[in-house]
Amino acid sequence: MKRLAGIVAWAPALLAFACSEDRASTPAPTFESDVGPILQAKCASCHGATAPAAGFRVDTFLGAIACVPGSAASVPATLPSNDTAPILTALGAAPHVGLLDDRERATVTAWVVGGAPARRGAAHAPGIVDPRSPDFHGTSLRAKRYAPMIDASSSESCGRCHDGAPSRPADVTSGVASATPCTTCHTDARGPLACTTCHGNGARIYPGRDPCFFPNDTGGAHATHVESSPTHAGGIACATCHPMPNGDVISGTHANGSVEVRFDASRTGPEVSYDPKAKSCSVSCHDRDGATPRPTWTGKSTSRCGDCHTSPPAKHYRGACTLCHAEANADGTALSGGPLHVNGRVDLGNGNGTCSACHGKGASPYPATAAHPSHEHPTLTEQVSCDSCHPVPSTVTSPGHMNGAVEVSFTGRAIARGATPTWNGTACAGVACHGAGLDTIATPVWKDASHASSTCGACHGIPPQNHTPASTCESAICHGTETAPTATGMQTITSFGRGLHVNGVIDHAN
Repeated sequence: MKRLAGIVAWAPALLAFACSEDRASTPAPTFESDVGPILQAKCASCHGATAPAAGFRVDTFLGAIACVPGSAASVPATLPSNDTAPILTALGAAPHVGLLDDRERATVTAWVVGGAPARRGAAHAPGIVDPRSPDFHGTSLRAKRYAPMIDASSSESCGRCHDGAPSRPADVTSGVASATPCTTCHTDARGPLACTTCHGNGARIYPGRDPCFFPNDTGGAHATHVESSPTHAGGIACATCHPMPNGDVISGTHANGSVEVRFDASRTGPEVSYDPKAKSCSVSCHDRDGATPRPTWTGKSTSRCGDCHTSPPAKHYRGACTLCHAEANADGTALSGGPLHVNGRVDLGNGNGTCSACHGKGASPYPATAAHPSHEHPTLTEQVSCDSCHPVPSTVTSPGHMNGAVEVSFTGRAIARGATPTWNGTACAGVACHGAGLDTIATPVWKDASHASSTCGACHGIPPQNHTPASTCESAICHGTETAPTATGMQTITSFGRGLHVNGVIDHAN
């Protein structure tokens, strides 16, 4: 009896030894054959494709080995390959305790300890679809300059077995039924030749790749340049700094294992350069006499106002930025994030290149303030040109322009008939347009909202004093086609008459 008890006491140890020996000689379970069905049956109701709990999916191999969202270090679910792996830790904690039976838990544990292989087949190593494995197909293809993927004559041509490969031998009409089509994972319209295959993550085409599977591929400052931000809305195109492939993405310098830097001088300036050792650029985008003229590519800080140029730049007009630039705040410490900043030009106003860029609306250069609309769309005459009251510069940088002051200088119609107009900052006086020399009735006030200066009789009497003969305006002898009576008996200017009225001369008949 004692001998039997001793055997029974040693049995667990013997069994454990036998299991360890068996584990060492038996291939680990695979996701495809062993673990996937367990997780699908017991876990996918919460961690499936639709709204997976905690953002963790178990319905695909890559989802099951991905990093656990929200974890302290965003660690992979199946690493390290021992009992401390997050997926095994979770199965031993609430609310997952008892979710798997002993056999199922042992299978998942053996899978994790065995390196979490996806599948086991005769053609490829178990790590063929695991980005962390040295057997990953992307790593293997890069080492072979992608020949199996694009060269149909290669003995290793992917198209011999897999549908969706970029090339296929002429004697092969379809893929092998058990071979996963390339487009199962490469779902972009261009399949394996899409930008996201080699650099990017999901729908994002620029580096870095998924940090869970490619932890050393940080992507540098790509996100800062490509994504919309307050400094450059819409982002900066890849072609600004890199030569872009023309159709064939695996040819020439593209996909040759090195990063080619070639600048678009229209955006970066003609004296551009890149220092590969320091990983910094000398481009006009940054080097504008600011605090950080040459930021490093792997630097952690983001660009701030003042890093590229002082606010305002040296020798720049010292007025509020908002007077000339549509996307800056008044003191140049923030941007609204439009398309004009860091675009290779110095844009004024809304950047349309005309007077209306800074003052006006749409294509019109007339500001919407005070009496400007009355001069743009008068009721008694044709549009009054800007140069009647202001010096119009030949260029935006002409002396006196953009100096922060509104210059008033009368010409043309305003000084007709020998008038000598004046402006006191509030109102005009002695302007020929408003009846100077024709018994002026009122001095127009610039911000008068009553439009009293736009009515018949505001500038001269009807008829003016000492007018000969003292007949009605619509007399066919003098102004018959230019004026007409209204229903109340008042005079109005016809559409034809507006071309002759307030034009600087006294017109008779037509």
